[in-house]
Amino acid sequence: MGRKKHSVNMMFTVVLLGIFALAAIFVAMLGAKVYANSADKMQANFDTRTSIVYLSEKIRTCPGDNFDVRELLGNTALVLSEEIGSHIYESWVFVSDGQLREATVIRGDTILPGAAQSIMPLKSFDAVVKDGGIEITVVTADDQENTTFISGRSGL
Repeated sequence: MGRKKHSVNMMFTVVLLGIFALAAIFVAMLGAKVYANSADKMQANFDTRTSIVYLSEKIRTCPGDNFDVRELLGNTALVLSEEIGSHIYESWVFVSDGQLREATVIRGDTILPGAAQSIMPLKSFDAVVKDGGIEITVVTADDQENTTFISGRSGL
């Protein structure tokens, strides 16, 4: 009888240890999933904010109101102009192949999207000049959308 009691105690301890191990594994897997989800959301927020800040700073550092919204290969392009010496240079900021890109050329030269510098992943962006500024909408690679309005330095 003493041996049976000892076996039952041992079996109870092993079962209890097994349940504890399964619970620990479940909690660890749940925590990993929550962490991965949080990291993905943080990356999406970072991409959205970074693209908005990048475009805003390009507009704010443009001398005067020398920026315009044009079309490049069916997509919106933000064009910033600056006169340096005897040439007028244009910086074209646009989305191509899932990337926000920038190309600087002398006014009138051909823009080659594949040769433009890749800035960051971005699905699309749209810009509309209105009410003394420019409204920019960006869509990240995971379809997160954000819109902001940027006032021109000297008005439009």
